[in-house]
Amino acid sequence: MMMRCGDTFLMPAPGGTATPHLWIVITEPDPASNLCGIVSVTTLRNSKDQTVILRVGDHPFIRHESTVFYGDAMIVDAQRLENEIAAGLAVRRDPCPAATLKLVQQGVSASPFTRPKFLRFCREQWGR
Repeated sequence: MMMRCGDTFLMPAPGGTATPHLWIVITEPDPASNLCGIVSVTTLRNSKDQTVILRVGDHPFIRHESTVFYGDAMIVDAQRLENEIAAGLAVRRDPCPAATLKLVQQGVSASPFTRPKFLRFCREQWGR
Protein backbone atom coordinates (compact mmCIF):
# COMPACT_ATOMS: atom_id res chain seq x y z
CA MET A 1 0.00 0.00 0.00
CA MET A 2 1.63 3.23 -1.16
CA MET A 3 2.18 6.12 1.24
CA ARG A 4 -0.27 9.01 0.87
CA CYS A 5 -0.45 12.53 2.27
CA GLY A 6 -1.72 12.27 5.85
CA ASP A 7 -0.29 8.80 6.50
CA THR A 8 1.73 8.40 9.69
CA PHE A 9 4.34 5.94 10.90
CA LEU A 10 6.74 5.37 13.79
CA MET A 11 10.45 5.48 13.02
CA PRO A 12 13.54 6.58 14.96
CA ALA A 13 14.88 10.01 13.99
CA PRO A 14 17.82 9.80 11.55
CA GLY A 15 21.05 9.39 13.51
CA GLY A 16 18.98 9.54 16.70
CA THR A 17 18.34 7.07 19.47
CA ALA A 18 16.18 4.02 19.01
CA THR A 19 13.16 5.90 20.41
CA PRO A 20 10.70 6.04 17.54
CA HIS A 21 8.93 9.28 16.75
CA LEU A 22 5.63 9.72 14.95
CA TRP A 23 6.23 10.97 11.40
CA ILE A 24 3.53 12.51 9.21
CA VAL A 25 3.55 12.46 5.39
CA ILE A 26 2.56 16.04 4.49
CA THR A 27 2.74 15.93 0.66
CA GLU A 28 1.46 13.38 -1.82
CA PRO A 29 4.36 11.40 -3.32
CA ASP A 30 5.48 13.15 -6.51
CA PRO A 31 4.23 11.14 -9.52
CA ALA A 32 7.57 11.46 -11.33
CA SER A 33 10.13 11.06 -8.52
CA ASN A 34 8.07 9.29 -5.82
CA LEU A 35 9.45 11.84 -3.31
CA CYS A 36 7.31 13.11 -0.43
CA GLY A 37 7.79 15.44 2.52
CA ILE A 38 7.65 14.10 6.10
CA VAL A 39 7.82 15.82 9.50
CA SER A 40 8.38 14.37 12.98
CA VAL A 41 6.38 14.84 16.16
CA THR A 42 8.26 15.03 19.45
CA THR A 43 7.51 15.66 23.12
CA LEU A 44 6.92 19.35 23.78
CA ARG A 45 9.17 19.62 26.87
CA ASN A 46 12.49 19.37 24.99
CA SER A 47 11.52 21.08 21.77
CA LYS A 48 12.95 24.31 20.45
CA ASP A 49 10.28 24.50 17.75
CA GLN A 50 6.85 25.34 19.17
CA THR A 51 5.27 26.55 15.92
CA VAL A 52 2.64 23.77 15.98
CA ILE A 53 1.67 22.14 19.28
CA LEU A 54 -0.41 18.97 19.06
CA ARG A 55 -2.56 17.80 21.95
CA VAL A 56 -4.37 14.63 22.96
CA GLY A 57 -7.13 14.14 20.40
CA ASP A 58 -5.19 15.67 17.47
CA HIS A 59 -3.97 12.16 16.53
CA PRO A 60 -4.66 8.77 18.23
CA PHE A 61 -0.94 8.24 18.96
CA ILE A 62 -0.52 11.54 20.85
CA ARG A 63 -0.73 11.00 24.62
CA HIS A 64 0.66 14.35 25.83
CA GLU A 65 1.46 17.79 24.43
CA SER A 66 3.78 17.33 21.47
CA THR A 67 5.27 19.54 18.81
CA VAL A 68 6.17 19.20 15.14
CA PHE A 69 9.94 19.63 14.76
CA TYR A 70 10.28 21.17 11.31
CA GLY A 71 14.09 21.18 11.59
CA ASP A 72 14.02 17.37 11.18
CA ALA A 73 11.67 17.48 8.16
CA MET A 74 12.85 15.33 5.26
CA ILE A 75 12.18 14.72 1.59
CA VAL A 76 12.12 10.94 1.19
CA ASP A 77 11.29 8.26 -1.34
CA ALA A 78 7.78 6.96 -0.55
CA GLN A 79 8.76 3.50 -1.84
CA ARG A 80 11.70 3.40 0.58
CA LEU A 81 9.28 4.14 3.44
CA GLU A 82 7.09 1.28 2.26
CA ASN A 83 10.13 -1.02 2.20
CA GLU A 84 11.11 0.03 5.74
CA ILE A 85 7.57 -0.66 6.98
CA ALA A 86 7.60 -4.05 5.22
CA ALA A 87 10.97 -4.84 6.85
CA GLY A 88 9.70 -3.85 10.31
CA LEU A 89 12.04 -0.83 10.57
CA ALA A 90 9.04 1.51 10.71
CA VAL A 91 5.47 0.91 11.86
CA ARG A 92 2.39 2.34 10.16
CA ARG A 93 0.00 4.24 12.47
CA ASP A 94 -3.45 5.78 12.03
CA PRO A 95 -3.77 8.44 9.31
CA CYS A 96 -3.62 12.04 10.44
CA PRO A 97 -7.05 13.70 10.82
CA ALA A 98 -7.63 16.32 8.10
CA ALA A 99 -7.72 19.29 10.52
CA THR A 100 -4.44 18.21 12.16
CA LEU A 101 -2.80 17.64 8.76
CA LYS A 102 -3.79 21.14 7.61
CA LEU A 103 -2.33 22.68 10.80
CA VAL A 104 0.93 20.72 10.35
CA GLN A 105 1.16 21.76 6.68
CA GLN A 106 0.62 25.44 7.57
CA GLY A 107 3.47 25.18 10.08
CA VAL A 108 5.97 24.45 7.28
CA SER A 109 6.04 28.09 6.19
CA ALA A 110 5.53 29.47 9.74
CA SER A 111 8.41 27.65 11.48
CA PRO A 112 11.82 29.36 11.64
CA PHE A 113 13.39 25.86 11.67
CA THR A 114 12.09 24.73 8.25
CA ARG A 115 14.97 24.41 5.80
CA PRO A 116 14.48 26.41 2.56
CA LYS A 117 14.85 23.29 0.37
CA PHE A 118 12.03 21.54 2.28
CA LEU A 119 9.80 24.62 2.12
CA ARG A 120 10.33 24.91 -1.66
CA PHE A 121 9.61 21.21 -2.16
CA CYS A 122 6.33 21.38 -0.20
CA ARG A 123 5.19 24.55 -1.97
CA GLU A 124 5.87 22.94 -5.36
CA GLN A 125 3.93 19.81 -4.37
CA TRP A 126 0.98 21.74 -2.95
CA GLY A 127 0.89 24.04 -5.97
CA ARG A 128 0.13 21.13 -8.33
